Amino acid sequence: MEELVRAKRRALYLLTDMDRTEKELCDKLRKTGYSEETVRCAMDYVKSFGYIDDARYARKYIESYRNKKSRMKMTYDMTAKGVDRQVIEDAFQEYPEYDEKDLIRRLAEKKLRGRDLSEPGMYQKTAAFLARQGFASGDIVKVLKNFDFHGGDPLL
Repeated sequence: MEELVRAKRRALYLLTDMDRTEKELCDKLRKTGYSEETVRCAMDYVKSFGYIDDARYARKYIESYRNKKSRMKMTYDMTAKGVDRQVIEDAFQEYPEYDEKDLIRRLAEKKLRGRDLSEPGMYQKTAAFLARQGFASGDIVKVLKNFDFHGGDPLL
């Protein structure tokens, strides 16, 4: 019984500094050494108050990162954190204005910061940076080929 009280307190403490997915919180409690039964009861406890909600987590994650990461990268990150794919897709439905090509353009502008895209290696560096953010190579090429090579202003 005392173990359950400690597990509940630990779960609440872990949620005070940041939102976590159900999987993340379960993993943290297991890593602390609590039994499966205790972890399950502690999770039921925090869920009963609405402290764990993967759908809310997905919406907040998209809101926070939609100006920095591709849809594919955000989906990958949230899936790795244990959020169900359908929950992620439902969350993306709330952001229909999400335009990846515009985001690619803005991130490329920021990366270049007035540098010339035709400088040796700048095109490759910029494209590699965007690829690491999870953007499709075809979209990267389309956006970068529409840049004015002298100043980084897009022709779009």
